[in-house]
Amino acid sequence: MRVKDEQKVFKIYKATLKLIHEIGIAGITMQKISKEAGMAIGTVYIYFKNKNKLINQLYVHLYEKSKKSFYEGIDFEGDFKNNLKQVWKNYLLNRLDNHEESIFLEQYYRSPFITKEEKKLYEDLKQPFYQLLDYGKSQGVVQDVENEMLLCVLLGFLRELSSEHVEKKFSLNDERIERAFKISWNSLKK
Repeated sequence: MRVKDEQKVFKIYKATLKLIHEIGIAGITMQKISKEAGMAIGTVYIYFKNKNKLINQLYVHLYEKSKKSFYEGIDFEGDFKNNLKQVWKNYLLNRLDNHEESIFLEQYYRSPFITKEEKKLYEDLKQPFYQLLDYGKSQGVVQDVENEMLLCVLLGFLRELSSEHVEKKFSLNDERIERAFKISWNSLKK
C-alpha cells in the first residue's frame, strides 16, 4: 500500500479552498482542482475518490482546526465576560486569518454535499459556546433567551465584520475590535 504524502493533501485542500472562494462549491471539478494544485488528475484521485469525498474530508479537517482555535484559553468556570471576550476574539481572529476556510465552511454547511454526520459535527462545535452562555445566564449577566438566538447575534456580526475587513471596506485595529466587542457585549447582557 502506498503511503500518502500529507503535503500533497494540503496542497489539494489549498487549491480547493481557493477555487471555492472564487467560483463556489458547485463550480469546482476534480480537473480544476488538479490544475490549481499543479498535479496530474490521477494524483488527486489517489488521495480522494471524488469531489464529494474531497470536500467532506476538507470540512472535517477544517472543523478540527477551528474547534481548537475557538475555545483556546477558555476557563468555563472563570469570569464570564472575559471568557466570552476570548471566544469572541478567537472566532474573529480565526476568520481574519483563515477567510477562505471560513467561506468554505459556511458554503459547505448550507450545501447538499454535507452529510448528517458532518452537520452533527457543527452542532457539537456550538455546545461549548452554549455551555458558556448558560453559565452567563446562571450568573445573571446574560439575557435569558435561546442560546441559538444569542449565537446568531454574535456570529452574524463577527462574520460581517471580518468580511468587511478582508474585503478592505472597513479596517480593523485594536481599538475597533474593542468597540466591536462592546457592541456584542451590550447585545447579550441583561
